[in-house]
Amino acid sequence: MNFHEIKPRISVDNIHFGLSLQTLVAEGYAEDVDCFDESTKWKTFKKDDDCEFYVKDGSVVCIACFKNCRINGVPIIGESVGRLVATLGQADEIGDPIWVSDDQQQIPYEFFPLGLQIWVESGRVVSVFCNAIY
Repeated sequence: MNFHEIKPRISVDNIHFGLSLQTLVAEGYAEDVDCFDESTKWKTFKKDDDCEFYVKDGSVVCIACFKNCRINGVPIIGESVGRLVATLGQADEIGDPIWVSDDQQQIPYEFFPLGLQIWVESGRVVSVFCNAIY
């Protein structure tokens, strides 16, 4: 199984924050025009369902991982909150549950110094959003 390696505040795999749109496309990522975010003006690029790369003003500003990712060699997706805390320490902030569909609630865990927002459903990590230093 191939894992996507998250380097907090730096990159996911070889895609660094600030990478140009042209380089992202040259790496084989294509825009998902249905995912354009009107409020942030972010465009979404992907080549599989594992990760999405968000682009604003021509460069990567955020990366989301949904499958097979790890931080410091430790798998994150599918892990329990306890394992998450053992790996990253206590969250700086735990948000209120949010309904993401009619039958699914998720809770965001914020790790501000790492630029990570980790979403948990039924006690298990389901996604990791990575941000650069602003």
